[in-house]
Amino acid sequence: METRDNGPVPIVPSGLVNQHSITSGVERAAKALAADVVRIGYEIGTDWIGNTSVFFAVVLRDEASRPEKLREVTERVSRRIMTETKTDQTGLQAYFSFRSQSEQAKLKEPARA
Repeated sequence: METRDNGPVPIVPSGLVNQHSITSGVERAAKALAADVVRIGYEIGTDWIGNTSVFFAVVLRDEASRPEKLREVTERVSRRIMTETKTDQTGLQAYFSFRSQSEQAKLKEPARA
């Protein structure tokens, strides 16, 4: 067990991650956040120190991405996704990446989420 500033958190081997549970949580979060979120995608992998982690890619609606709203929206979206996917309870480290809908449309790469 490793410790963080909020107490002991078990590190979960990737073979024990319940992807169905995460997918269900992402779907619940996407539904609840539909006013601000276009898509939520995720991948399970290891972070830079080898801990099993979930990497969320979130595409926000342009209105939610306005500078005066961005901080509040990203914090609320991150919290909701972590709550619905139970990352803290399962010992998964959650990482988030955000893009606006128009930013994603300008890129010449497949949708992230």
